Amino acid sequence: MAKHSISLIGISFIVLLAMTFPVVADDLCADYDRFLEQGWELQPVQDAMDAYMRDHRMRANWLNQPSPPDQIGRDYYEWLWHNDFGARMKAEVVRSFCGAGTPIEPGQ
Repeated sequence: MAKHSISLIGISFIVLLAMTFPVVADDLCADYDRFLEQGWELQPVQDAMDAYMRDHRMRANWLNQPSPPDQIGRDYYEWLWHNDFGARMKAEVVRSFCGAGTPIEPGQ
């Protein structure tokens, strides 16, 4: 009986998590245009950007970039969000927060 109760609680917890996650994502992407412009400022988005960089083993070689963030007074995440170097990452992160049908072109 105890195993059954624990598994039922575990399943209930997973269902609850699954139901709440899209709501959080929808709230972050409620204003799509603003999210495209300023999404990099949000901690969950920065965490997703870090995870993407880690998963894809991306490293910026600042010597090959025309304007590293510190030279133009920009935040690192802002630079990644708006620079061509991070365009594919941005598209994937936006899709993860705003949905699979999100119309974003690299470089936006």
